[in-house]
Amino acid sequence: MAATGGFRSFHRPAFTKAVRESHPKRRQWRRDGRRLQRKKASREGLAAILIVCEGRETEPNYLHGLCDARGVNRANTTIVAGDGETSALGLVRKAQRRFAVDRDFDAVFVVCDCAREELAPAMAAAATPMKNAAGESITVNLIVSRPCFEFWLLLHFEYISRPFATAQEVIDLLRRHITDYDKADRQIYAKVEAGLDRAIGHTQQLKTELAAIGANTPDTDMLRLIASLELLRRRSPRE
Repeated sequence: MAATGGFRSFHRPAFTKAVRESHPKRRQWRRDGRRLQRKKASREGLAAILIVCEGRETEPNYLHGLCDARGVNRANTTIVAGDGETSALGLVRKAQRRFAVDRDFDAVFVVCDCAREELAPAMAAAATPMKNAAGESITVNLIVSRPCFEFWLLLHFEYISRPFATAQEVIDLLRRHITDYDKADRQIYAKVEAGLDRAIGHTQQLKTELAAIGANTPDTDMLRLIASLELLRRRSPRE
């Protein structure tokens, strides 16, 4: 009995905290707190954006690192990690459901891969207008990387425009520059940060080349998301 009592005594605080944190009222308090933070930043002239990611770790880790490094107002940036949904259409619908719960956003983005998926259904769904709390009509912005998000990371190091048969080919090339690359790496942005301007230039060059030859892969729409995040900067980025 003494051992059992000790076991319960050791685990009860963590268990009690987990139950308390998952209580509906506490979740509502957290949502209300984040909403108040966004409203305060909004009064400072900053928009609020919602970003729904396909990936559980790579994309959220990169975006959190980017926001911290660039001085982006985190109060006005909500980044939702993936939960197993991989289709662009499913992710658009997920973003729309999340927006329906909290309409205090000026823009909504979905960050996803697209190797072979037909995007037409997702693009049609994304174009469905939604009314935010200010009464403005907005739609979901699809931020697609072909064949995978790692292609955007690769552009931080080199320019490449040839098509890839698989996402693994991109990852293998990326590991020439980041030998310990791992999708769960929380420091992924720090490892590519020095090449951000290079990635932007490479993407612009790539889009020009793709337009000239009538191709659409490899490609990435990350420039649009980066531009929106830059508008949320409230201080100078760290040196």
